[in-house]
Amino acid sequence: MVKLLIVDDSAALLEVMKNILERSEYTIKTLINATNIYNTISEFQPDLLILDIYLAGLDGREICRQIRENPATRNLCILVFSASPKTLEDYKSYHADDFIEKPFDITNLVEKIKEVLKNCKSKPVAMNA
Repeated sequence: MVKLLIVDDSAALLEVMKNILERSEYTIKTLINATNIYNTISEFQPDLLILDIYLAGLDGREICRQIRENPATRNLCILVFSASPKTLEDYKSYHADDFIEKPFDITNLVEKIKEVLKNCKSKPVAMNA
């Protein structure tokens, strides 16, 4: 079963996403903040990280960069989301695989997850020096 780790500081959004995505037969783990994200990635071994850009006290863009710099997590698929379209325009600069704008339709989210998983697993991650 495909495992998704979802990180957002909205408990209500996490609950809705978890309930809907579990019906799509994904195994879901959620985090309300990113303070333990690296331990959770190591323990849970997700196929895809769905990460909010703006988290209380942390920047999702920096988390993406750190994940890509770590050899143990470099190939993790990452889908970022935000309510700020401007932030999402340069998602490739912080090495996310794709983005989705909030608010999103759940059907679009499920399709985006499938697309990211398919495309991410088929290509190596390119890091700029």
